[in-house]
Amino acid sequence: MSDGPVAAVVLAAGEGKRLRSSLPKVLHPAAGRPLLAHALDALSKLDLVKRIVVVSAGRGEIESAMAAHGHDDGLGYVVQDPPRGTGDAVKVALDAIGEVEHVLVTFGDAPLIKGATLRKLLDEHRSSGVGASVLSAMAPPGSDGGRIIRDDDGAFLRIVEAKDASQEELDVREINTGFCVFRADLLRTMLDRLEPSNAQGEFYLTDVFEMMCEENAGVLATVGDWSEGQGVNDRVHLAEAAQVLRARVAERWMREGVTIVDPSSTFIDATVTLQPDATILPFTFLEGATSIARGATVGPQSRIVDSEIGERAEVTYSVVRESYVGPDASVGPFASLRPGTRLESGAKLGTFVESKNTVLGKDSKANHLSYLGDAEIGERVNVGAGTITCNWDGKDKHKTIIKDDAYISSDTMLVAPLTIGTGAATGAGSVVRDDVPDGALAVGVPARILEGKGDRIAPAKDSTGTGNADALDS
Repeated sequence: MSDGPVAAVVLAAGEGKRLRSSLPKVLHPAAGRPLLAHALDALSKLDLVKRIVVVSAGRGEIESAMAAHGHDDGLGYVVQDPPRGTGDAVKVALDAIGEVEHVLVTFGDAPLIKGATLRKLLDEHRSSGVGASVLSAMAPPGSDGGRIIRDDDGAFLRIVEAKDASQEELDVREINTGFCVFRADLLRTMLDRLEPSNAQGEFYLTDVFEMMCEENAGVLATVGDWSEGQGVNDRVHLAEAAQVLRARVAERWMREGVTIVDPSSTFIDATVTLQPDATILPFTFLEGATSIARGATVGPQSRIVDSEIGERAEVTYSVVRESYVGPDASVGPFASLRPGTRLESGAKLGTFVESKNTVLGKDSKANHLSYLGDAEIGERVNVGAGTITCNWDGKDKHKTIIKDDAYISSDTMLVAPLTIGTGAATGAGSVVRDDVPDGALAVGVPARILEGKGDRIAPAKDSTGTGNADALDS
């Protein structure tokens, strides 16, 4: 048994021709993260002295993407040029690793492998004292992949790639997943002896296992879960992998106290965070760095991207991108919150309202059919139906400021730059071009300013003599 230092080599040099894409294969996203990021997530569960990623093209793009997804500390890269097979790729990586006891080999296009599975493979390898260990799986008939060939006693003999296998060998159901561990000293020696004597003219890493047996170094084949070893070779595989990853994400959050009414119709990225007692309704998409707080309800049919939804907030049939929805706030149905929108506690952005780079203050509301762009709206403001902040003059964007307790009547055009004062009001259909002082009323086209008349559109009194907030709805 040897517990010496372990390094990991991640093979990510595949060009991904079957994906028919200019994007490097390992950067294609599944459940909100690139394939390679998922593979590195699994390695983060292990005690490794080094992680080396082997690439063939797009190194700068891959490095930047991994740094953006939290994988930059202690991660090294080497370039395999030209790509000449898995054996050559590992040999290139070994030059960057230095002295270690064991080398774990994984794949950048295999996002479903779990850290616990790799840890088990590594532990069994160390405890067995063999020269190499490989993770195999019992595959469905007709599956691709190298076959694990054993002798009559079940001992490992060799791995035969499907393209080089006989029909008898193709009938074997035990498949090589590719994940493996080697004693580093033996691996270096045998990689130097590899020959490209196969149908592809490449240096196969799998040939090392047969060489290990010939040298009586011993090879251990451990049978694992077939689904975890699946790589992504085309868009069909990509969709299948993403489906599995999303199912894992949903299961995790449900076990932590989140209600997901129908996981099969809900799409939650691996990067999203949820708090207990949040409720996610069907046909909802939660993407990027989104967070949903305790007691919030999102959906049905909503898309939330890189946004924060506060406690007890509700988002229904709406799109929210790079925005903040505060506690007890309400969005939708059919609202569009574009980047830079902020709804404070109790605010409401209602039916067919669009906002961009706008703050809607505490208990303020725009209930329907409005556009609010580049606006700063105070507390307890009512924005009537059909209101538009005319924030662009054809050349530059300008800001609209609406102060606390203002009342904006239906079909008002607010021509920025503009300030509506505290307690001020506008008449229905007004085109307001000039600042409206505190407590004043703006009416007409263009609007005339009537000092001290803003309170003529005051909240109605209900039978108890208290203000009736519904009277401000338009």
